[in-house]
Amino acid sequence: MTRVDEFDSFYSSTFAQAVQVTYAVSGDRQVAFEATVDAYRRAWRDWSKIRDRHPLGYVRNEAWKLTALSRGTHPLRRKHEEDSDTQLLEALAELSVDDRRLIVLMTLGNTDLEEASREVGLPAEEGIESVTTALASLETALRQRIDMIERRMHALASATESLQVPDPATVRSAAKRGRRRNTVLLVAASVAIIFGSGFVATDGDALASGTKAPSRQKFGTEQDVQLDAKTIDTGNLLSAKQVSNLDPASSWAVDGTDQNVNNTTPYATCPTKRYANKNPRKVFVRTFASKGAATERVAQAIEVSRSDTIAATTYERLVQWYSDCEHPRVQLVAAYTVQRPFGDFQILRLRSHRSPQRTFTVGFSHSGTITSTLVHEVDGKKGPSVRTFARTLNDSVDKVCKDSGGVCTDRIQVRRTDPPPTSEAPEYLGIVDLPPISNIDKVWAAATVPAKPNPAATRCDKADFSSEDVRDASARIYVLYEAKTLPDKFGVAETVGRFSSTKKAKAFVKKATERLESCADDTLSAKIDQRKSFKDPAFSGDVWRVGLEVTKGSRTYYRTSLIRRGSKVAQVTFTPAGKYDITQTEFEAVATRAATRLKYAK
Repeated sequence: MTRVDEFDSFYSSTFAQAVQVTYAVSGDRQVAFEATVDAYRRAWRDWSKIRDRHPLGYVRNEAWKLTALSRGTHPLRRKHEEDSDTQLLEALAELSVDDRRLIVLMTLGNTDLEEASREVGLPAEEGIESVTTALASLETALRQRIDMIERRMHALASATESLQVPDPATVRSAAKRGRRRNTVLLVAASVAIIFGSGFVATDGDALASGTKAPSRQKFGTEQDVQLDAKTIDTGNLLSAKQVSNLDPASSWAVDGTDQNVNNTTPYATCPTKRYANKNPRKVFVRTFASKGAATERVAQAIEVSRSDTIAATTYERLVQWYSDCEHPRVQLVAAYTVQRPFGDFQILRLRSHRSPQRTFTVGFSHSGTITSTLVHEVDGKKGPSVRTFARTLNDSVDKVCKDSGGVCTDRIQVRRTDPPPTSEAPEYLGIVDLPPISNIDKVWAAATVPAKPNPAATRCDKADFSSEDVRDASARIYVLYEAKTLPDKFGVAETVGRFSSTKKAKAFVKKATERLESCADDTLSAKIDQRKSFKDPAFSGDVWRVGLEVTKGSRTYYRTSLIRRGSKVAQVTFTPAGKYDITQTEFEAVATRAATRLKYAK
């Protein structure tokens, strides 16, 4: 049986059960159907990895995560169809997610307690206790015996029988076209790994499609592939004396040098593998330790590729690993371009908001067949000056340049730039753009949703991206779906629309702004405060905090922003919940980042 035949057989024989389980867990037939189809697409992309490791469990798990994202921001939009057992679905919805999944898996999923507990991620003993408590809750809520409830559970299957199952070839084709990173899978992988103070990383892989790398210097000539490989050795790596420029107050020493191409352990935070090149000709990784500050470290890596084309792909993958970084409480703080006469470098600065805070500065360069990375980590909010870091990065390239016969330079100019695009939905906020929330130590996750109705609209602005002036629009929601202490209303929503002209976009923003500004006059329960504008030659925007009185003396708040960049408009709305909030300054930073992301809207 071929790989295609194997998947098609699996898909055809399991789809009905998978969508039934997903429907019972989510309570929304359409959401369940779309999530299940998407889960099978992901299964096809990962088929070689999962085919022998219970693929149906993989599909059910992926589908559940997608429904959790779909419902995260607006749970009241969940639709119970007329032919469904609404009372049972509502009773199930009152259970915790783990308890609900256990009950569904053991009935509609036709699994035993041990397998169901394993799929949910619970020890079998804890699973027994959870199921016992959940069944007792259902008996109380529905006032029926367990055997009657079980019959009603199996009867839920009838609600999905009318769904038209896509042809397996269509699913495989969509998976191939989509060929993008699986956000939810990466979130699960990220959470499973502890983000320590050393150089660590999560599982997964990402390569930007269509990412344009900056112009770069060519070392030597087109025939220098062999020359590069032969001449580059450990002598081309930075010395401890050169690294000491990053922190002259500390004493630096080489911690180790590795040339093993088979080593797979990442040497820094964010990369999903040790090397971006899948088959390098040579590799060098040198780490440095500070004797004065035990928490300060530096790593330098050089990868020698077998062709210029492969080296360019390697460079793009390296940058993508950081622009797509998904770790709990890690943010991309700033991006810089190091301008040089013979090719530019990129520098990214990230920050972990765990305790203690930790700052990461990462530089990238590429020339000919050689790709180089420099990483600096230190506790606290302050890393080395960007200019000093840029000079050290240039020093690392200069040694390679001279030995390969290239034209070298020490003239550089550093300027702040927009961050590189993310590999998925680059015109939207990336996971790495979102702020930490209170003490929540989980990763944000995103899902694409329809722009109609606008999930970012508020009762005051009533922004509608479905008018004839909008050529196209879509939306995304962001949730910390694994943070069980957060209420359902918490989350971020962003809608992006491309208008027929800049004039139309300006008019849209003006009208929505006027509605927001007059909301307190039109709605007595509304109060608008903390308004602020921000502007750049390429974009402009405003942020507000809006409070609505829900009961006498009780007010609920949300933060919203309207941003315009040419003919593109974005609305970002953050719905806090009690102490789970951010400051207006932090929200302004999110809105500003959303404005920079709009440059990637097509």
